[in-house]
Amino acid sequence: MPLPPRPNTATGGIRSAPIVRSGVIYYTLGANAYALDARTGKQIWHYVGSSSGGISNRGLAISGDTLFMMANGGLTAISAATGEELWRKAADGPVPASAPVVIRDHVIFGMGADGGSVRSWLESRDPKTGEVQWKWFATPGVGEEGIETWPDVQAANRGAGTPWQPLSYDPKLNLLYIGTGNPAPTKDGRTRGGDNLWTSSIVAINPDTGKMAWFFQMTPHDDHDYDGNQSIMLFDAKIDGKDRRLLGMVGRNAYMFVLDRATGKNVYTKKFFETANWAFPALRPDGTPEPNPAKSPSRGGSLVNPSSEGATNYPVASYSPQTGLIYAYTVNSWSIFYNGNETWFGDFRSAVKAWDAKNGKLAWEHAYREPYGIQARYPGLLTTAGGLVVTGDVSGNAIALDAKTGKALWHDPLPGYPVTNAPQTYFLDGRQYILLASGENLYAYTIN
Repeated sequence: MPLPPRPNTATGGIRSAPIVRSGVIYYTLGANAYALDARTGKQIWHYVGSSSGGISNRGLAISGDTLFMMANGGLTAISAATGEELWRKAADGPVPASAPVVIRDHVIFGMGADGGSVRSWLESRDPKTGEVQWKWFATPGVGEEGIETWPDVQAANRGAGTPWQPLSYDPKLNLLYIGTGNPAPTKDGRTRGGDNLWTSSIVAINPDTGKMAWFFQMTPHDDHDYDGNQSIMLFDAKIDGKDRRLLGMVGRNAYMFVLDRATGKNVYTKKFFETANWAFPALRPDGTPEPNPAKSPSRGGSLVNPSSEGATNYPVASYSPQTGLIYAYTVNSWSIFYNGNETWFGDFRSAVKAWDAKNGKLAWEHAYREPYGIQARYPGLLTTAGGLVVTGDVSGNAIALDAKTGKALWHDPLPGYPVTNAPQTYFLDGRQYILLASGENLYAYTIN
């Protein structure tokens, strides 16, 4: 069957997870922000910015009557009622396309580039004035903890590590959890020997001070562009008879990590693609995979699984407290890595997988027959209390799976590209809606 077309390359399609409040949907498309009536889809207002920090803007944050967006070369505040621009504050570096997050009187977002030679950081600004409150740098400076994992300060200062994925927050612990990006140079670690902290890691930050509480590195000395910018899930579970406050991430490097979110201590690490070969079979004592130098990029090429597109990627994974399962969209792919670049090959077979959050054991797999290259990784996942996993398949359908079994319950062919964002759900006038995007269009479904 013919594959659906790619989204409009001028915008990258809708990648943002919409915000729904008081009967209004807010979302972004490129440098644009929109407000729609959540009952009818009718446009209320349309904001046009000058640039979005990338073609695939990931969305908005909201505080009171103000929306915040990474656009116009920095942070922009927009009236939620009218779409009027209230103020804009320029950034001190490259602006990624990530959505900011509001925690009390902080608007927090990542800064830096996905590649290149910059020292990236996480930044907090005052939501009323846009003034900088604090910065946390993703690579250490002179005399700081972690600098010993770089050959010198110069290498660390151009080491990237951009935290561009939306953040997670635990209000009881008052800890903000972020994933950091890959180190630079990308796919070439010859000039940056060592583990290269705090790149390709999960980091806990105090949102009031910007001080790091703990870190866990998922990919030491990352030279395959695996980064740590996958969604972070917070959940509670009883393990070995003890109630635990946990954090989970399904990693781009083909490992799943579950940590104690108060301390960062590893609960378990589980490889979810047996074909993954970039690390030795044995883990480090702290649960971190040990990279195999024989699989580093080389002049003649090294055959590695997964490719830099990852066993999963930025589209959100999900956790259901009803089933106790973690869900993620996965793609199995291979590459030959050369110094600084790679050649993808294979058919990029994709599947939705579900694992027991307590131990990482596979519960079910909903595999798709059609290959679809790296684009197979776009759809995010939504789990509902009604027992659904909502996503999109590689053939251009919106699809709902049974959260316990993975069985397809219903699907709807979309007249364009497969699902390109994280689906959202909301209740209004006694009805439950499912909202998802395909290319440059939003689609709303109601659940009977």
